[in-house]
Amino acid sequence: MSPKLCLIVIVATNDAAIEQWKHARSFCFETKGTPPPMKNSEKFLLTVFTLVFLILVGGGGVKYAYTHYMAIREENESLDNRIEDMNYAISKGTEWAEKYNWIEELIPAFSSHDEASSKLLGVISTQAAKRGLGIGGKEFIEESKEIGPDGLPVEANLGYFNRAKVKITITGAMEKVFYQWLEDIQQAKLFIGVTHLLINPVGTNKTVNCEVDFTQFYRETKQRK
Repeated sequence: MSPKLCLIVIVATNDAAIEQWKHARSFCFETKGTPPPMKNSEKFLLTVFTLVFLILVGGGGVKYAYTHYMAIREENESLDNRIEDMNYAISKGTEWAEKYNWIEELIPAFSSHDEASSKLLGVISTQAAKRGLGIGGKEFIEESKEIGPDGLPVEANLGYFNRAKVKITITGAMEKVFYQWLEDIQQAKLFIGVTHLLINPVGTNKTVNCEVDFTQFYRETKQRK
């Protein structure tokens, strides 16, 4: 009960009234004093509430700090990966520049597809004659091109190089000679590759019947290299 100052006027007419007035005066003139000590149960409840409060407030702070830390860590890892990719690209820059210069220096240039096909057949026949290999069928393959709505070839499907193809058929060739002939023609510096190969063994003396598609990669231009 909060301290009060009470004034009570009592008319004392007898001893009982005087005693009642003394009791009222001791109660109404109560002043501040030391609060009573806490019970053990009250101390326990206060401790529990304090711990719950610290867990709720402190736990939320710890969770926020951990989330923030993990976000910073992921961002640092992403930056490290980007820096690594950039360093790799820089280190490979010279190598790719050399490859580009090599291509630009050696890529064959022909004025038309017919000229490229004729030159390719000439290389195939010359190398076959050197190996004593007889060529059966010869066929020029016209590569189909996707036509766009404007009636022109779709540039996205044309590729970086122009291409000319020749299909060769060989019957009864010695297997070893045949593979040597392929190696003579399929060379990076000639920009000629084998893009289709079908081999059927014949007999027991390691002879084969073959169907091969050779592709000449070139750049079509009016000025030949």
